[in-house]
Amino acid sequence: MKRNLIIAQTFIMISAITQTLNHVFVQPVDNYYPFILLFTIGFIPAFILNELWPSATKYVFMFNSLYIVCLSYYFIELPVVESAYFFLPVAALLMNDKKVYWAACVSGMIGYLVISDNPADDRWMFVSIYIIFILLLAIVQNRVERNIAEKEAIQQGIKAFSIAVEAKDVYTQGHSRRVAQYSLILAKHMKESIDLAELELTGVLHDIGKISTPDAVLLKEGKLTQQEYDVMKRHPRDGMQLAKSLGFSQRVLNGIMHHHERYDGKGYPYGLAGADIPLYSRILAVADSFDAMTSCRAYRTAMTPWDGKMEIERNKGLMYDPELVEVFKEAYSEMLVVYETNNQRIKELTEAVHS
Repeated sequence: MKRNLIIAQTFIMISAITQTLNHVFVQPVDNYYPFILLFTIGFIPAFILNELWPSATKYVFMFNSLYIVCLSYYFIELPVVESAYFFLPVAALLMNDKKVYWAACVSGMIGYLVISDNPADDRWMFVSIYIIFILLLAIVQNRVERNIAEKEAIQQGIKAFSIAVEAKDVYTQGHSRRVAQYSLILAKHMKESIDLAELELTGVLHDIGKISTPDAVLLKEGKLTQQEYDVMKRHPRDGMQLAKSLGFSQRVLNGIMHHHERYDGKGYPYGLAGADIPLYSRILAVADSFDAMTSCRAYRTAMTPWDGKMEIERNKGLMYDPELVEVFKEAYSEMLVVYETNNQRIKELTEAVHS
């Protein structure tokens, strides 16, 4: 919020200088210099109150904005300035706080009625339009909040569903969460701009298709037959279809669908190669492999993190994107912290179960 105040103050200063030049050389206005002085220093109280009363920053900012609007309308009572009152509820809407929104709406209307000397009919017209406008904005805000809440509820439900899938196999419990953590670490070391929340969701959901994999295949301790392996290879498609039915973005769907593709084109389900593999999938391939190799399975013991690192480096350009392998090497120390933290948690849980 303090950054917003700085930006707003900068904008006010630029506007003040521009308007000063305009009214000095083009359109002289009575009492312009007192106006431009009050207009320019208008955000100083906001900065002071923001330091003394940080919890009320939203209210301070909104009432300071009201001051600027009312001051402008008092000195320059023109229709174009009058319309600035409509920006108050819009700005308040961005604060994502209903109390701030209604405070801005009511105070804006009162400010207009106190300052305006328009005929009663004109003032009534303005107030009626203003009330309709703020009510429509409130309806839109309510719909948006409800949609966001529903989406978050769905995502939480799907994450819980993913945990339930992993619960079928004691050896993979926590796998998706760790893959998501490793993926985020990799993404933060990359040059590309990546939606971290979306990538994290993709990591959490990447194996959700295994809910449809028979337990006889999913939990088998020995080597899978070719027929069983073909059944196992269906889970990326199944996971993508499930995620698609819940309205997730195409990037999430592609990330789930292709997380078992190989950089050399020998992966599944479509045998994509190189840059044809979606970025999220290439990130997940490294994160997924590192966690799988450093976790125990029914049919083998876990590798050490260092051995897992060496294995990923050996498969650079074969299974994994060469650039991502270099990113992995840079991020390895951070990933090791996640590994050790989770490993300690698993040990504690194991000891608690056997105690």
